[in-house]
Amino acid sequence: MEIRGVLGRVEVGDGLPVRIMAVLNLSPESFYKGSVAVENAVERALGLEKYADIIDVGAMSTAPYLETWIPPEKELERLKAVLPDIVKSVKATVSVDTYRPEVARYALKVGAEVINDVTGGKLYPDMCRVVAEHDASVVLLAREREARRGVAPIQRVLDALRESVEHFQRCGVDPRKIAVDPGVGFPLLPPRDEPYVVKGEYRHGDEEWPWWKWDLHILANLRELRRLGKPILIGVSRKSFLRRIVGAESPDEVLPASLAAEAVAVLHGAHVVRTHNPKETRQAAAFAKALVDLFQKLDH
Repeated sequence: MEIRGVLGRVEVGDGLPVRIMAVLNLSPESFYKGSVAVENAVERALGLEKYADIIDVGAMSTAPYLETWIPPEKELERLKAVLPDIVKSVKATVSVDTYRPEVARYALKVGAEVINDVTGGKLYPDMCRVVAEHDASVVLLAREREARRGVAPIQRVLDALRESVEHFQRCGVDPRKIAVDPGVGFPLLPPRDEPYVVKGEYRHGDEEWPWWKWDLHILANLRELRRLGKPILIGVSRKSFLRRIVGAESPDEVLPASLAAEAVAVLHGAHVVRTHNPKETRQAAAFAKALVDLFQKLDH
């Protein structure tokens, strides 16, 4: 089964180059300060698009282990200050990283083409209507409401994503405009949109799977997500499981591990890589994709 889709104006999927989604954060609270651009957001976006196909703009950090929550009014305020200028200035497709329907509605109205919802549409089920009304693309991230002890992480991720995909398709979202993200680094879904911080070893509610081993398992079994028939997006850039594994203290230290993990993700089927380092990631992804293409040729 060939998997193809579109994120905004960008065609993604099998037989195509790996697409690069660059992170641009308007949130000073973000875990990696190198991705934050507040005063110079347009200039930063223009720099990112040299190496990226999609620019993912976020106005609220969703790092689950930090106190980063802000109310929707503040998130909108940050976006309104720069998003229209970003959309007008860049040629790349613009995505907005939000799970709030009112924020998504504004973003799509001013020219964003993709919504990146880190709750998979589960915190606010009405998100699907906003996406459908604007004929937009969406990235759905795997989130579970409850733990399922004794079930392999990749199966839990598959089931969580299938639930989100089916909800958005029933709601009228174009099936070709849906991509899936296994949610590396994200714990169980919070019950409400309010401040929350998740720490500890067992963030998925199963003592057999410490959070960092969970993320490794997902990366190693990423190809299983092809069963959903949707393009696969992966975000592992500078995340905390890398720091735990290599013994680093901060996100600034794990660029080599990030690039290694991104290359592994491409080898295991990722079509889009979301990254804080688009220049370096583009090279790593291109190398891994060349290997994928060679393996496929040899198989035939």
